[in-house]
Amino acid sequence: MKFSQQFFSNSFFEQDNTRLDLTDLARKACFIHQDAAGLYSWMSLGLRAQRRVEVVVREEMDRAGFCEVQMSLLQDADLWRQSGRIDAYGDELMRVTNRSGRLFCLGATCEELTTNMVKTHYNKTDLSLGLYQFGNKYRDELRTRSGLARAKEFIMKDAYAFNATEAGAREAYEAVRDAYIRIFNRLGLDAIIRSCDNGEIGGRSSEEFHVLSELGEDETDGQKSLECAHIFDLGDRYSRAMGLVNAQGEFVKMGCFGVGISRLVMLLLSRQRDDRGFWGSECFNAFDVVLTVIDWERQEHQDEAEKLRRVLQTKGLSVLVDDRLAQAGKKLADAELIACRQRVVVGKNAILSGRFEWMDRRTLARESATVEQIAELCTRKL
Repeated sequence: MKFSQQFFSNSFFEQDNTRLDLTDLARKACFIHQDAAGLYSWMSLGLRAQRRVEVVVREEMDRAGFCEVQMSLLQDADLWRQSGRIDAYGDELMRVTNRSGRLFCLGATCEELTTNMVKTHYNKTDLSLGLYQFGNKYRDELRTRSGLARAKEFIMKDAYAFNATEAGAREAYEAVRDAYIRIFNRLGLDAIIRSCDNGEIGGRSSEEFHVLSELGEDETDGQKSLECAHIFDLGDRYSRAMGLVNAQGEFVKMGCFGVGISRLVMLLLSRQRDDRGFWGSECFNAFDVVLTVIDWERQEHQDEAEKLRRVLQTKGLSVLVDDRLAQAGKKLADAELIACRQRVVVGKNAILSGRFEWMDRRTLARESATVEQIAELCTRKL
């Protein structure tokens, strides 16, 4: 992938980013674009980082025995009336009316929608089913803050379990709870799990997953913490309201499980930043390696960069080649800004000597290495 093909454009040359808050730094790195208060679009580099989080979450949900689906963002308000939540949810629920005057909701969560879908296909059976999806959610937040940490539109992985028995429902709940612990561990985050109120979702009990952070809105052990995930034992709250029963005519037992993907991205960016920008980790990065080609206009420099790119990609690494006609200082600074794990400089001296400067972005450690050694450096576990 070439840098010139990325949605990246800024005129900043300075490397000291300590004066910028997290949202402004993410905007400088061209990860996100603010469309309005609480509304953000993902630019190409930010989208790559976001999808790295999705990979981890998807792998662990699959491991927990759930299958991926994609539900509609627009929901018939009659479903929310059937569950009794259309008024309980309040003004946070965004509503739209079609040309015929029929009321719809922009999905804040999908308990009604998924229950209706499962009822259509599995009613009066001894079902055991787990569904999950990644999708945009909408809540008319009264007070947006910290960029993607609290926005009106955000990305969530939401999951729903349907079981004919209490034992099956408990097994599904524990499977997702374990999956969430693995997700946080893989992302390098220490999760604090605590029991809490179910709020407008309803049900019998729930647990939140918090991480200590300056972005936090809650108190945990006297420190600010950010809620990043929430799991619910719903009992028959929705199956009773919507008539979903098992083969014996008993109301199905349900659970729902959410992870804030865009919130996790903001949290990880806050954890992986310094005065130069963002440094990437193995599970969260824009690219594994950026090849900073100092004099792209020289054919021999392009050829050497292409050789390095091929070698690194055969090792399974994602590679960004800086092919821009820009000053060397800006290229080096931008490579340190955009959450790439490692940087390799391709310049005149490197080509003459056959040894290239490799840098680990997190530690800023540097080594001079041959092409073969670069491949080993870029693939070793740090």
